[in-house]
Amino acid sequence: MSRRLGGTRIHPRLTLFGRSVLLLAAELLANAVCWIVCGILFGRRAETRPILSLALLAWTIGLRHALDADHISAIDNATRSLINMGQLPVTCGLFFSLGHSTIVIVVNIAIAISTDVYNHIDGVGAVGGIVGAAVSASFLFIVGLANSIILFRILRKRYRHDSKANQDANAVEDDEEAEEDSHGNTLMMKVIGPIVTFVNRPWKMYPVGVLFGFGFDTASSIALLAISAIAKRGPDGSQIPPGYIVVLPLLFTVGMTLIDSLDSIIMLYSYAGFPERSFALFEKKSSGTSKATLPGSGTGDPLNAENPVAGVEELPMNQSTADPTSKDEKGQQLVAVEEADEEDPVVRQRVLRVKRNAMSNLSILLTIMSILVAFSISLITIMGLVGDNCTPCQNAANAPDGGGLAGRWWRGWANANDNSGYIGAAIVGSFIFVVSAWYGVRYLYKKWQARRERGATQS
Repeated sequence: MSRRLGGTRIHPRLTLFGRSVLLLAAELLANAVCWIVCGILFGRRAETRPILSLALLAWTIGLRHALDADHISAIDNATRSLINMGQLPVTCGLFFSLGHSTIVIVVNIAIAISTDVYNHIDGVGAVGGIVGAAVSASFLFIVGLANSIILFRILRKRYRHDSKANQDANAVEDDEEAEEDSHGNTLMMKVIGPIVTFVNRPWKMYPVGVLFGFGFDTASSIALLAISAIAKRGPDGSQIPPGYIVVLPLLFTVGMTLIDSLDSIIMLYSYAGFPERSFALFEKKSSGTSKATLPGSGTGDPLNAENPVAGVEELPMNQSTADPTSKDEKGQQLVAVEEADEEDPVVRQRVLRVKRNAMSNLSILLTIMSILVAFSISLITIMGLVGDNCTPCQNAANAPDGGGLAGRWWRGWANANDNSGYIGAAIVGSFIFVVSAWYGVRYLYKKWQARRERGATQS
C-alpha cells in the first residue's frame, strides 16, 4: 500500500529489521510448506510412513551442514566486505546456501529420472571434491586477506585521526585520499581486487555457493537417502514414484538456508550494530525526507534492497578494477544517498551509527576473529585435501603402529576437517558470546558510572 505526498507516490520501505524478519519468516514458511508436502506424500499410507524418518534425516543434515566452518567463514567475511562497500545485506547466507544446494537438487532430480546416476556419483565426486575444496580454501584465504587490508586501513585511519587531531582537517583529508589512491594501485590489490570485488552484491554469493558444493559430499548423502526411499516396497511390491524423492533435497535446502540466513543476519548486526535503534518493520517518513530515490529501494525485491550506507569506507580496489559504467552507477548512488542524508535525519543518524560501529573496538575485534577464522579454515581445508590425495600421508595416518609424528599430524588435520560442523558451531557461539559480553559489560559499566555520579552529586 502506498500514499501520495505532493503528487509523488511514496512506497513504504522495509527497515533493516523488517527485511531480516521478512527473510526469516519466508524461510520458516518454506520449511513448513516442504514438511506439509512431505506429510501428504508419505504420511497417508502405513507402508510409506518410514520414509518420513529419511525426510527428517535429510532436513537435519541441512541444518548441520549449514554450521560447517567453511559456510560460516564465507558468509561472515562476505558480509563484512559488503558492509565495507556501503551495504547492509541480509541475504548473503541465503544466496550462498541456494548455490550450495543447487548441486544437491540437480543430483537428486537426475536420480529420480534414472537411479543409475547414483553409481557414478563417486567418480564425479572425486574430481569435484578436489575442485570444491581448492575453490573454498582459495576464496576464504583471499577474502581473509582483503579483510586484513580493511582492518589495516581502519586502524591506520584511527591512528591518523588521533595523532593529527590538531592539524588542518582539509590537509589531513587530502593526504589520506592521496595515500588511499596509491594504496589501491599496489601489486597485491591489483591481483586480488577483481576476485574480491566480484562479490559486490549479495546475489553473487550464489555462484560461490555452487563452487563450494562441487565436493558432492552432501549430494552423496542425500542421494543415498533418495535411493533408500525408492528401494522401499509395500506389501504388494509397489514402490513410491521416483519423483517423490525430490522433496528430500528440498527439505535439505530449506533447513540449510534457514541456518545460513540466520547466521548472515547475526553477522550483519554484529558488525553494523543496531543502527536503526528501532523494531519498526517500515521506515518512518519524516517531513524532510528527500525525494531522491535510493538505489536498492523502490518497488523491487525488498530483501535485495541493499540499503546503501553513504560514507562507509570502500575497498580501494574498487577504484582500479571497476569498469566505467559501474563507476558512474556508484557515483549516482552515493550522490542520491548523500542528498537523502542531508535532508532525512533518520537516514543520517543510521549512517553515522554504522560508520561509528564500523570503526569501534568491537568491530575491530570481530574483524580480527573473522580473519583468523578464514585463514584457519582455509588451512584446514587445504591440509585435508592434501591428506586425502597423498598416498604416503594416508599410509602414515593409517599405519598399524600409529605412524609416529607424521601419523598424528595427518590424523589431526583429518579430524579437524571431519569435525567442521562442530568448529562452525563454535565460531558462531564465540561471535555471539563476544558481542553479548561486550554490550553486557558496557551496559553494566554505564549503570555503575551513573550510580557513582548520583552518589557524588548527593554527597
